[in-house]
Order: sequence, then C-alpha cells, then structure tokens
Amino acid sequence: MPLTGSAKPTTAPVRGRKLLTSILDQLDSEWATLKQDSVELHGEDEAGLLAYYHCCTRVSLHWIDGDPYTFQFPPAYQSERLAKLCAYLTGLQDVDPALVKQARERTLTGLRATWPGYRDLAYPDMPPRWPHGTTDWECPPFSWEAIETLWDGDNWTGEGEKARTLFLPQFRYQETADFHLASLAVLYLNRQLRLYLTDLQPHPTDIAGRHA
Repeated sequence: MPLTGSAKPTTAPVRGRKLLTSILDQLDSEWATLKQDSVELHGEDEAGLLAYYHCCTRVSLHWIDGDPYTFQFPPAYQSERLAKLCAYLTGLQDVDPALVKQARERTLTGLRATWPGYRDLAYPDMPPRWPHGTTDWECPPFSWEAIETLWDGDNWTGEGEKARTLFLPQFRYQETADFHLASLAVLYLNRQLRLYLTDLQPHPTDIAGRHA
C-alpha cells in the first residue's frame, strides 16, 4: 500500500514561507510517527538512508525558501544543478499525473543509487584502533566532507530577509550534490503525488491517497 500524507488538502496552492513551514512541520510529524530511524523496523542501512534523507532535505529546503516553483536564482546561478532541478520540478507541475509518477520512480531509483557513495563519504569506515572512539570524529580537526559550501558567484549574499536566512550551495563532491538534489526532488514529487514526503518505496502502479 502506498504511504499517504497526513495534511489536509487546500483549495489553493501553498507558496513561499508558508510552504516551507508546512513541509518542515510534516517532516517533523513523519519522523515522530513513522519511526524511520528504527533499525529494528527498517534495517540498519535503510534507517540510515531515511535519517540522512530527513537531514539533507531539511537543509535543502532552506536553499530555495521551501518553494522550488517561485524561487528566483541570480542569473549567474542558472547553470548550477539546483537551479536546473527547480526548473525541472516547475515543468512537472501541470502535466499528466502519469508522467509525474514516472518521474518520481526514476528519481527515486536515482536517489537510492546515490546513497552508497554519499553514505561512505558522510561517515567513512573508522580506522582500526581509533585512539579515542567516535568522540574524535565529532570534534575539530575532524571534517565531514559531505557538508556543502556557500556559492559566492558574483559575490551574491542575498537581499533583505533572505540574506539572513538563505544561501545557495556549491558542492565540493559529486556524491553530495547527487544525494542532496535527488532527495529534494523526491520530496516534491512525493508531495505532488500526495504521498508521505519521506516515502522512499517504489510505487510502479497507480498511486492513490491524499495530498501531503
């Protein structure tokens, strides 16, 4: 059975800051109710995938202020993958639902294919006889290579409120970009298909349910 979202549909599309708040609230609700960090329920690797999906999407949502359909990128950023992804999602807004379903299945397959590389980058194997256990990994000079960096093309800093709350990412590693962007795409395609935002299971047949 497909997992369906819990929020009630609205008569008009939610946009901007309200959309960001709505999505973050739903992510919180799904994390609390679906127990997606449970190794007993999902297995170690699947639980890890779900946990990192939650973490990465919560960060990624702020890059675009929660709304990939209306966010305005600087001209110099249009060639970056995040801007192209948002254009792709915008193009799927009013197409046949069957095409959205196909796009979701392709994107989900891609997300799962990127997971092993990102997982190994995000928390690599601990060296043998690590002197002080995992505590050393959480303190300087340890550097988690999966953290994205600030894009500063044309010395962009944002304007007004966005300057204090948003930034545009630049990825140092392809594995990081692949996982973050595929996760963000799956989240919005899930939402468009009225699935749980964190549903990472394939649904090759017809999808029924309420809008997230």
